[in-house]
Amino acid sequence: MSGNPTNQSETRPAVQFNPYAPGYDVNPYPALEKLRTEAPLFYWEQGRGWLVTRYEDAVAVLRDGQRFSPNREHWEFAASLGASAIVPELAELNKNGLFALDAQNHARVRKLVSPALTPRAIERLRPEIQAIVDEILDGVAARGRMDVVNEFAERIPARVIGSMLKIPKGREELFQDFTNAVVKNFLPGLVTPEEQEILRGHIREGLALVSETIEDRRRNPLENDIMTALIQTEEQGDKLNKQELLSLVSALIVGGFETTIHLIAFCTYNLLQRPEVLAQVKSEPELFKNLIEEVLRFDNFGKMGIARYALEDVELGGVRIKKGQMLLIMLNSALRDESTFDKADAFDIRRNTNVSIAFGHGAHYCIGANLARLEVQIAVGTLVRRFPELRLVKQPSFGPHPVIRRMEALEVDLRSPSA
Repeated sequence: MSGNPTNQSETRPAVQFNPYAPGYDVNPYPALEKLRTEAPLFYWEQGRGWLVTRYEDAVAVLRDGQRFSPNREHWEFAASLGASAIVPELAELNKNGLFALDAQNHARVRKLVSPALTPRAIERLRPEIQAIVDEILDGVAARGRMDVVNEFAERIPARVIGSMLKIPKGREELFQDFTNAVVKNFLPGLVTPEEQEILRGHIREGLALVSETIEDRRRNPLENDIMTALIQTEEQGDKLNKQELLSLVSALIVGGFETTIHLIAFCTYNLLQRPEVLAQVKSEPELFKNLIEEVLRFDNFGKMGIARYALEDVELGGVRIKKGQMLLIMLNSALRDESTFDKADAFDIRRNTNVSIAFGHGAHYCIGANLARLEVQIAVGTLVRRFPELRLVKQPSFGPHPVIRRMEALEVDLRSPSA
């Protein structure tokens, strides 16, 4: 099947899309607004898929599991992809991942997993996350300056997941290497041949460590422990098997790593750009929850969309989508859609974000959303509380990345810490 949709070529709009153009990472919103206005469903030749840029269309695709699948095996170009993973064991593991499961098995696994990842269950991690954040900030306080991305945000997610899984003392560094390698495994184009063998070693050692942890927890269950809850959860006699547990750990790492890092960085940046908002969250700490949701909506760090693949010929927004074609749901555009969000281009910390789809929508809503929110709330809240004179030293720099607006550095002046 050809990737060039003939129905689009007949009336091709005079719109271009290049997410790798200079300046796009800094401010993609003018380009996205042009797409929403002139070509809300636009076939992007370079990416070989349709860009879905309006909120209504995005929600329609995300909630329709009968006609659209997240499994890229359904893509018309799937055969040309080859093995993208660096480590075959991890690629095999992902066959049990949530995105690879059929609808029935996906629903089964989600039902088993959900109780362990509810807001109430995740809230039990607050003291551990707070201790990690405090320790990192203790280490930089005396210097008076900090790079929020590299010296703060990047040091949090792996330690939180390691703490959440109760990785044994003395093996935290091995787990840190494992988490870094898992993330890089999903972006093989960014890995040099020299790095590949090192990453293979880290991933194999890490998988062995997580397997040992699962078996230890089976023998010695812990109270108020997420891994124990995942192992013991049961629905009419059905339980998660070891491969499914390993896949879930991998999914938490991949889904929670970059998301948490960049959400911490983007929240900090947006706060420091707006002194009036910073004053508001200091006087009303409960607004930190609203801050996170509004940053996800207003300044989403995604560059590319969430992929879905048509399981049959479909008409969407007046455009024919052929079976096997890919749709990229551009959340960064949909969340700025004026038809859904009043004054969409205004940053409003008191906005009602109940209709936000920043973490997805429907059956594939992000399982790690509650964990990411809690980490960011604690990290950014502690940062501005401990350093009330916090200020931006210079505008952030962005580095190359295929799917996100990767903030490379965000330098801040901490000034005098509070007692």
